Amino acid sequence: MNELQQTKVVVAIPPQAIADNAAVSSFVIDRNDFPGCDYLELQGAIGATDIAVAVLKVMESDTKTNSTTLGGTPALVKDSTTKPGAGDDNKTFVFGIDLKKQRERFLQLQCTAGDGSAGTYVSALAIGRRLSNGGTDASDRGLLFAEYA
Repeated sequence: MNELQQTKVVVAIPPQAIADNAAVSSFVIDRNDFPGCDYLELQGAIGATDIAVAVLKVMESDTKTNSTTLGGTPALVKDSTTKPGAGDDNKTFVFGIDLKKQRERFLQLQCTAGDGSAGTYVSALAIGRRLSNGGTDASDRGLLFAEYA
């Protein structure tokens, strides 16, 4: 079996309308949905942007308010050192999170578009690797379907 088939994938930032000078809606990721996972990668794509992204970071908390809001007092896991800018259309980015380190239960990729003339399109996936009891079929992996050639 291929190592990439032993992953679980969930949406972190769903495709949505362009954002301008506003936070992008993003889902809270529950580490309990990734049993035994020792590494989580947040992979994002910038569709178009006309100005630098103002905020791009990963936060964590032991509580959540709802599916798109961390509860309690969230702590910073990692702030991006390079924010996507006006020339970064159709580029990708990755945050790698070592889950073997002490981590709180809930993680969230947060993005706020800069104040430009149009705004920013962004989406992202959370991919858990090396699950302790990951299944091989699509539904176990959080996928609509999985096909291979």
